Amino acid sequence: MDIGGGRSIWAIAVVSDTRLLVIVNSTTKVILVNSQTGGTVTQVTLKGGPRRLCMFDNIRAVVTLGDKSLQFININGDSLELGQSISVNRCVWGISRSEDRLIVSYRSPPGLEVLSMDGRVINTFINQAAGVDVFKGPYSISTSADGMVYVSDSKRSTITKLDSNLHVTRTYSDPILQTPCGIICVSSDQVLVCSQGSNRIMLLCPSTGAITSILGQQDGIEKPYALTYLPSLKKMYVVPNELSGRIQVFQQQ
Repeated sequence: MDIGGGRSIWAIAVVSDTRLLVIVNSTTKVILVNSQTGGTVTQVTLKGGPRRLCMFDNIRAVVTLGDKSLQFININGDSLELGQSISVNRCVWGISRSEDRLIVSYRSPPGLEVLSMDGRVINTFINQAAGVDVFKGPYSISTSADGMVYVSDSKRSTITKLDSNLHVTRTYSDPILQTPCGIICVSSDQVLVCSQGSNRIMLLCPSTGAITSILGQQDGIEKPYALTYLPSLKKMYVVPNELSGRIQVFQQQ
């Protein structure tokens, strides 16, 4: 589906079987999109620099902004309303939710934190192990149903698994996993990843560490940037390139 050629799509999330929430960075808007037609249902303008987002039970989302703040958005049917805005001490990039807490990533300097819903820092990840940085470019975050946190590192070309207290449990890598960007947990043992550098959508099975390619250039995938998944209909939505203004839809078997 084409939601506007030339507009930069930076993040997408499932709201319902027929609705997607989309960050259009070039126009500082968050758009509610009809996922069947690609048409805009409604939109709301932010004060600038929206980056990533995560959902809360299909009625609320939170968006990371480039001005050191987080913006909550309330979803009421086919309408969007700005909710609470939270100031944080650095520019947040990736964001996910773990129960009543937020997990956020920072790219400069690289790091992770657990925040309360009002922005209070609960836990900070120390980004060095034996003198070596664990993260160089923590980009996107997704949390599985069992509370594990998965972080794509676009500079190290790795996926790191942490517990809810930000203790690293395992790091995954593979030669075909290159410049990973968007990431989404489908289940506790299925994690989908945009491998931008290899033009693939990858499936990570955390229990075995296996990383396999499930979509590639033959499917129209080129520099995939973001993705989300609709379990009820087994549909995957992929932004093939953040500058394309398009969202691809794939039906899983």
